[in-house]
Amino acid sequence: MASAQTADIKELFIKTDGLGLAELVKAGEVTPLELAETAVENALALNGELNAITTPMYEQALAKAAVMRPQGPFAGVPFAVKDNLDVAGQYTTHGSKVYEDSYAQHSAPLALVQDAAGFNLIGKTNMPEVGALSTSEGQLLGPCSNPWDTAYSSGGSSGGSAAAVAAGLVPVAHASDGGGSIRIPAAHCGIFGLKPSRRRMLWGSSDQTTYAADNCVSRSVRDGAMLFALGQDRSPTAPFRPLPFVSGPSKERLTIGIDLKNYFGDMPDPEVQAAVEAMAEVCEQLGHTVVETQSPVGPEFETRFNQIFGFRMVGLADAAMAKSGRPPAETGLLEVFVSQWADYARKYTPEDVADANRYMQELGVAYAQWLTEIDVFLSPVTKAPPPKLGVHYDPTVPFEEMFSRLSEAVSYTPIQNALGLPGMSIPAGLSTAGLPIGSHFVASAGREDLLLSLAYELEEAAPWAQTWAPNSIANL
Repeated sequence: MASAQTADIKELFIKTDGLGLAELVKAGEVTPLELAETAVENALALNGELNAITTPMYEQALAKAAVMRPQGPFAGVPFAVKDNLDVAGQYTTHGSKVYEDSYAQHSAPLALVQDAAGFNLIGKTNMPEVGALSTSEGQLLGPCSNPWDTAYSSGGSSGGSAAAVAAGLVPVAHASDGGGSIRIPAAHCGIFGLKPSRRRMLWGSSDQTTYAADNCVSRSVRDGAMLFALGQDRSPTAPFRPLPFVSGPSKERLTIGIDLKNYFGDMPDPEVQAAVEAMAEVCEQLGHTVVETQSPVGPEFETRFNQIFGFRMVGLADAAMAKSGRPPAETGLLEVFVSQWADYARKYTPEDVADANRYMQELGVAYAQWLTEIDVFLSPVTKAPPPKLGVHYDPTVPFEEMFSRLSEAVSYTPIQNALGLPGMSIPAGLSTAGLPIGSHFVASAGREDLLLSLAYELEEAAPWAQTWAPNSIANL
C-alpha cells in the first residue's frame, strides 16, 4: 500500500472496507483527517442527488478527525446513523414533523459503543416518518434516491443509510429494523444487512424488546459482523450469551430450506424468483444441501401483525395531538398515510390485540419447530425489485390502495420481527433494469453466527462489493 503522501484516498474508499481503512490509520498510512476530508468531499458531490444524509455533520467530523487518536476497531472511519438514534447534541427527528425539534441531550447506549469503536460521524440519514414505510420518502426529509437509479427507491425505513453505503459515502452505517427496515434497503441497494434477534442488541433506536432491532448495513460482511459483535447487550439480564466476532466462514455444511412464496401464498416477480433460485444454486455449489420447504406462516399473519404494529401509529397521532392541541388532519404534522393508518388502527379492540399476541406466541412455537428441520431458511426479501419513488409514498393515493401496495411489497420480512428471529439480506444480482435484488436468510433465535458464517461464503462466491452503483464514488 502506498504511503499517505502518494495514496489516492478516494481509491481506498473504493477498494477497502471500514476495518481495512482503520488498519491503515493505525499503521500510519492514512490519517483520520484524510478519511474525513474525502468522505465530506464525496458526500458534497453525491448527496445532493441522493438525499441520503439529511443532517450533515461535516464540520464537526473534520474538527474531530483533526485530533482523533487511532483507537478502536474502526479508528477514524467515517460513519452515519439513521435519524432515529439519539446522538448527544443532535436532533432526532424520526423522519417526522412531530419530532423535528427533538434535541438529544444524551447519546443512546448503542451510539456510545459506535463512538468508542472509533467511528467519526459525518451525518444522520434519511428515513420515512417513524419508519412506517418500506421506502424512505416523506414531507420532512424528502425522498431518498437509489444510487443504482435515482428514479427508484432505496427502500425503507433505513433507506438513507443503505444509499449512503451503496454510494460509498461511508463503508458502514447504523440501521434499524421493525418489519424489514434493514433487510429491504440492503436488498434494494445491493449491500449486506443483518437484523439481529430480539433483545440481542443494546438500546439503540428502541429498547429492543418489541419488534424493532438495531444493527447496520455495510458493503463487507466483516464490517457488519464486527459492528454486530460490538453492539450486543452484555448485561446480566441479556437473554443471549454474547457471540464473539465472526471473522470468516465455517466448515459446517448446512441444510437450507427454500420457499419462494410470501405469507399470502403468492410467488414473487419472475426476476426475483430467478435471483433467489440462483442463490440457492450457489449454496449447493458450496456444498450445502438445499431442500424445498413450506413456511408455516399464512395470510392471517398480516392482520395480526398490524393489530400490534398499528398502535405505534396511534401513539404517534396522540403525540401529534399533544404537540399542537389539534387533530393531525388539521395541522399536517403527520403524513396523510400515517394519520389514516392511526385512524384505522383505533378500530382494533383490546381483545383484537390480545388475540394477535396469542397468535404470535403460537406461531412462534410452530415456526421454531419447523426450523428444527433445517438450519437456515431462504426466501426473497421483497416480492419485486425496487419500485420507483412515489409508488410506496403518494399522499394522493387512498389509504386502502397504499396499504395494499405496502402489504404486498413487505410480505416476507415482518415475520422475523414478530417472532424475534435473526434474518439477513445478501445481494443476489441485478434485475434487467440494473437494480439490485436481495436474498433473505433466516436462522433460529440467537444464531446470528450461523448467518454470518454463511454470509462470508456467499460474499467470496459472488463478491458484490466489487460492483458499484452508477451514482457512487467509483464513478465520480
